Amino acid sequence: MTDKRGHAPVVFDEASFDADTREGNAAGADIAKAARRAYERDGVPSDDLRRCEAEGSDGTLLPHCLKVYMPPPAGRFGMVFQLEIVKGRGRLRYLAFGIRHHPRDSNAVSVYEIAHQRLHG
Repeated sequence: MTDKRGHAPVVFDEASFDADTREGNAAGADIAKAARRAYERDGVPSDDLRRCEAEGSDGTLLPHCLKVYMPPPAGRFGMVFQLEIVKGRGRLRYLAFGIRHHPRDSNAVSVYEIAHQRLHG
């Protein structure tokens, strides 16, 4: 992990990340993998982080979670992290990567629904 100023350290869950990049399309997987390399090297830029709604209109519960849009500033993909404190220091824990919003009549799950499932089972 990094201590680069203006960047939040992050840890990735290998199984979750692999599942997310395997399930989506190739372009999305390339975006996620490039972001992961940069985030593991430098941390997540604080300016790119946005707060998730604690209670989303889609029924998701993502308290203490932050998101980034990919590609910045408002791409169709997103990555969701949970803020955690370890040994008195804050860091982000990877929860999910995927498409932020699908068409209303789609049965596909959004990145927020994936993150919710991982948090709440």
